[in-house]
Formats: sequence, structure tokens, C-alpha cells
Amino acid sequence: MIDVKHLDRYVAGDRALRDEILAIYEEQVETWVSMLDPTAGDDAWRDAAHALKGASRGVGAWELGDLCASAEEMIGGAADVTKRTEVVTRLREILTATIDDVRRLRTVQV
Repeated sequence: MIDVKHLDRYVAGDRALRDEILAIYEEQVETWVSMLDPTAGDDAWRDAAHALKGASRGVGAWELGDLCASAEEMIGGAADVTKRTEVVTRLREILTATIDDVRRLRTVQV
């Protein structure tokens, strides 16, 4: 779920920095997902999706970032609560796998 090559380029191979970034990501990502309330107004919805997208793409969690990019578009006439709920459910599934990968990466000794 995490593109390790991307992340290692991002941190210039610094393992301690990589682990710190992953720890921060792990701590904050659930907060951003919880802010994705399907009944939220457009601004709150878009802001939460955008924050999660940026953080996810920053660590190389492309699938999660791409789904968040789609979620960002669910505003205005596309702000269907049922569709937003489906996106949040899928986000949580991908997030679980992504966090499992984050934890594995942080415990692997290289």
C-alpha cells in the first residue's frame, strides 16, 4: 500500500526520518478520515478529503490518495450522501491495509 521507493526518495534514504513521517501519518490519518462525514457541508468534506489526499500521496499511499481525489469532487450537485458513505467505507478499508503496511515498515530493520 505504501510506495517505499517514493518514500525513500522523499526522505533521501533517511530511515529515522521515514519512520517519523510514517508515525505522524499513522497518528493523524484517522482524524482526517473521521472528518469525512458524508453529511458534512461541501467545504468541510472537500477540506478533509484534500488533507488526507495530500498526506497519503506524500507517503506514497497512491490508492488512498486517488480515492480521496475522487472524494474531493463529491461536492455541489455531486454531494450525494449515499455515495459519500460508500467512499468513506472504501477509504476505511484501504486505510486499514495502509496502516498495516505503515506499521510493518516501521518495524522492519534494514
